[in-house]
Amino acid sequence: MIRSAFLAAALVCISAAAPAQSPEAEEIAALKARIEQLERRLDALAAQQEAAPAADPQTETPPAAAAPAPEKAEPRVSLDGGGLRVTSADGSFDSRIRLRLQYDYAWFRQDRELERIVGDEQDGTGFREARLLFTGKVFDDFGYSLDIDFAGQTGADSPVFKDVFLQYNGVPYGGGRTFNVRAGHYKEPFGLDELNSDVDRMFQENPLLDVFVPSRNAGVQLSSALLGEPKKERLTWTFGVFKETDDIPSSNDSDEDQGYQITGRVTGLPYYTDDGRRLIHLGAAYSLRNPDGARLRYNVRPETRLSLFRYADPDSPLFPQGFRLQDTIADDVNLLGLEAAAIFGGFTFQSEYVRSDVDTVIGGDLAYDGWYAQAGYTLTGEHRPYRHDSARIGRPVPARPFAVKGERRGPGAWELAARYGSVDLSDGPIRGGEHDALTLGINWYLNDNVLWSWNYIRNTIDHPLYSGDFDSLQTRLQLEF
Repeated sequence: MIRSAFLAAALVCISAAAPAQSPEAEEIAALKARIEQLERRLDALAAQQEAAPAADPQTETPPAAAAPAPEKAEPRVSLDGGGLRVTSADGSFDSRIRLRLQYDYAWFRQDRELERIVGDEQDGTGFREARLLFTGKVFDDFGYSLDIDFAGQTGADSPVFKDVFLQYNGVPYGGGRTFNVRAGHYKEPFGLDELNSDVDRMFQENPLLDVFVPSRNAGVQLSSALLGEPKKERLTWTFGVFKETDDIPSSNDSDEDQGYQITGRVTGLPYYTDDGRRLIHLGAAYSLRNPDGARLRYNVRPETRLSLFRYADPDSPLFPQGFRLQDTIADDVNLLGLEAAAIFGGFTFQSEYVRSDVDTVIGGDLAYDGWYAQAGYTLTGEHRPYRHDSARIGRPVPARPFAVKGERRGPGAWELAARYGSVDLSDGPIRGGEHDALTLGINWYLNDNVLWSWNYIRNTIDHPLYSGDFDSLQTRLQLEF
């Protein structure tokens, strides 16, 4: 080895330069021994290195890196025609936020007698609705709704409750069938047009017989859809117990002066084909109501909310004491509702009849009723879809949404509609009069979210204290997003 030769040469030179047997010679000998010892250790280390296999830089495994932390699943957020939607990563939670706006403008013309006795209608404008809707599910079993209208109502300065409830889905009751349980503030199961969503109705307002139909109250109900494929069921039933309430949010949303109401509805599809483009719907509803001596009001609202007066009214302030419905002290009320509808392509027909039997303390048994029939036809070929889970009729979805630029230019969906209805509020000593209404409508569905509609209404009033006609023309711009 070069190292050993170098060390040996150094020792020879040192030995030649030093005198024999001198102290320096002894020191040199000690150094020589030390060098030999170090040389042996170096040789041993070199032998160990030669025995170990050489590392291949192409195959050498680098030190194991720490495993990356798993990525945290993020919720999914989307925005479409159905509003803002937030869904958890595993799909267990799903929430939607929606906006609904309805803006109306109306013009009126009255006969002189109605204007002189009842009052002078004034042309008007205003928001019919300005609502925020929060809906969704919690896991697969629970659904919820928080629906608040900020347009308010007469005498209400605060927001108004609409559908505010919690629903449990899927309680088994035999044969593989399930029913839903709903608790909160929502519409009682009575009346096809009343149960339809505001944005799905053929006309801007409910028919006249809505004066009898219960709307939203606090309660608990059971419901189910059966007889048919999922989402194409042919039969529905709903039954609930309710407490009379107002729509104003409060710590006590009940009327303690009135008892409980029992309401139920059954519907069926005796004819259904072409995936719902051709069908016949039949239904019946019943409600046993207990005013418990509280004031019962049956005064008909015209088919426009911008009207200032109610013309068929058994509680008119023009009546003397003792000849008004409220003076009879209503004890029990039995409501019976019958409904029928048919869809044949772009043609839709719908009709209802409601009878109210009022058992009073002073006036005996009184009976009032009302009916309507309406039809619509879409000129652009769309049809109204049927909601099997709740036995309701939806609005047309434009096949070609309206647009003036881009590749999706189209006319939207156009629908012509007509309705005739009547309500009779005279029986026995209580003479509330009759109100008939002919309504003509044009609906332009620009796209899935925007509607522009026009309603012309010819009202005929026959009251013991006055009679005559008045007309209204109302337009509405509607957005639901």
